[in-house]
Order: sequence, then structure tokens, then C-alpha cells
Amino acid sequence: MVAPLVLVVLDIASAWSRGVLSGFARSAHERGWGLLHYHPDTDLDWLAARFKPQVAVLGPIGRVPDAFRSAVCVSVNADRSAEGIASVCVDEAAVGALSFQHFWARGYRNVSTFRFDTSDFGVKRERAFLAAAERSGARLAPGWWQDGADPPRCFEDPEAICAWLSALPRPTAVFAACDAWGRVVARYARVAGLRIPEDVALLGVDNDTAECEILSPALSSVAVPWPSLGELAAELVVRGLGGAALDPKRIDVGPIGVVSRPSSDRAAVRDPMVSAAMNWIEQHATRRVRVPMVAAAVGVPRRRLERRFRVALGRSVLEEIRRAHVEVAKRLLETTELTLPEVARQSGFTNAGLLADAFRRETELTPGQYRRKLASSQIPS
Repeated sequence: MVAPLVLVVLDIASAWSRGVLSGFARSAHERGWGLLHYHPDTDLDWLAARFKPQVAVLGPIGRVPDAFRSAVCVSVNADRSAEGIASVCVDEAAVGALSFQHFWARGYRNVSTFRFDTSDFGVKRERAFLAAAERSGARLAPGWWQDGADPPRCFEDPEAICAWLSALPRPTAVFAACDAWGRVVARYARVAGLRIPEDVALLGVDNDTAECEILSPALSSVAVPWPSLGELAAELVVRGLGGAALDPKRIDVGPIGVVSRPSSDRAAVRDPMVSAAMNWIEQHATRRVRVPMVAAAVGVPRRRLERRFRVALGRSVLEEIRRAHVEVAKRLLETTELTLPEVARQSGFTNAGLLADAFRRETELTPGQYRRKLASSQIPS
């Protein structure tokens, strides 16, 4: 049987596209497909006429040549379902909502956003973030990008960005719609003399380690399973090559979770009692913590502490303890190869079963699933 010729049209200058291509290429090589990769700026009509590919996998491009439509055609990270093309995309609304919850759980009540343009992904992530903030009663500070602003925002205006950051209330949590934009915020926060995260907490998207860890402090980021999008596109191709008609619909893939780093890992709570309790919990989250221990550590009755937690954070002391233990477990799963029982022990759980129960409540994943998904989402440099 002759191996099918698969044409991939994708700009791999960005981290997300390299992730997609790595996932798709891995599946393609396993199946023995002939793989051709071209940049979107290539003359696509020429490509179609020259190679007559059986399969076309397309990233965000302009017009789709008619010749590609007669092949098995799949779109990745660009919704072409209205054009009759099966599309594998990121659940951008879930990214925005998860980002807000990350800040909210840490006590941030002033929030803002940063994007550079009207890119579809940025607009959708920002809208979902702001909608979640409004539902929760957070205070919305103006974001950097203002549609219809006069004069219009330019791509990178150092003085204007510094002025915008300096005008934000202290502290404010800023959601940048991708890691590259988060790096820009961090750059000008430093120029403006603002501390991260004390004055401005910061969160990006993609978990591109090259972008996140070059910063000081390192950038927290939403992990998106980009290679999984490539693998899912490959599964659609398999079905199409098998003769099945591909359903021209959008398939959304949700984020894995937030990889918390120092740019957002400090609690922002005005109530000094609650702040002291949260700091104590965080400092001791590697061992078993109980509510009476926290109350004793801050020197207040348990009921009083519970009331203040409810007012300041909308959750109980026990829920905060569980969240802190899970955050420790997440870091261990991200950075070590410890067994799950050892992860449980070092994150304050008496056994792996209790860790799994708490982890599922916080993340909707088991610890093993989280580790595997995060490992598979790593973006090649």
C-alpha cells in the first residue's frame, strides 16, 4: 500500500504551532505517512497543483484552495467548520475562565488584561476572563488594549504601557492572553518600578518554558495540550483516509491547568488575619495541616477564622488547606519523577488515595492524568 502524502501548512515560528506539528508528526511517522511541511506564505495553489496531496492539514491561513477541499482536509487552531472543514481548536473560553479562577483563588480582587491586537484567540480568552470576573464581583481595571481607542494602541509603546501599568490599583492581577505578551508586561513592569507579584501578578497562556522561565520571577501559565491537537487532527485524517466523511464541526480541546510560578503565587488578601493564615498554610503545606492548627498559629478562635475566610475568599479554611496541598502536589508532578505515594507524602496527604480525591476536586484530573497530560504538552524549542 502506497503511503499517503500529507501536506501540513503551518507557521512554526510560534510555540503553539511547534507543539501542534510535533504531535501530528509523531502520529504521522508512526503510520508511515509521507509528510510535507510548508509555510502559509507559500503559494498554496502551486502546492496543490504540484503535489496533489491526499491530505491537507491547515493552520491559520487565508483562503483555502479548492484542490485542498477535495482531499482529506483538517484545520488546526482555526475554526473552518462554517466552510465545511473539520476543525480542531482550543476551548478559548475555558482558558479565560480558568485563568480568572487562578487569580480569584489567591485572593486577587483587582484584575485586568493585556493583549496586543484583535486576534481571535486573544479576544475570546479576554472576554471569558472578564465575564468570569464580573460574575464573581471582581473589580475590573482597564486593560491595555482598548478597541476603538483614539489614538489607537500601537504594537509596543513603552511609555504608554508603563503609564497604564502604573495607573493600575495595587495589587492587580493581569491576564496576558499568551506567554509572549506576558513577557512584555513583565518587561515594562520592571521599567515602571513595579514588583511582580506584589504590585502586579501575572499569568500567561501556553506554558512555553522558554518564555516563562527566562523571566524573573518566572511566569505562571495556562498549559494548553498543543501536541494533543496535532494528534487529534491525525485521528481525523485516519478516519478520512478510511473513507469516512469527516463531520465539518469544531472540536474544542480544553486546557490542562495552570502551572503556577512565582509571578502569581503570592496571596493578595487585605484581611491581615486571613493573609497570615494563608501564608502559614502555604509554608506548612508539605505536611498534614488541620484547621485547628491554623487557628492556633494565627491566635484566633476557629469559628472567627472561618467567618473571616468566608468573607475574604468565599471558601472555608479546610478548602484553602486542600488547595495548598494540591498546589504542592502539582509542583512535584511537574518537576519530579516521584511515585504517587511519595508525592502524596511530600504534599501533606497520608496516602495516594486521599491525594487523588483532593486532586480530582481541584483539577478534575487524577494526579497521573495531570502528569501525563503535562508531559505530553511540552513544546519543542
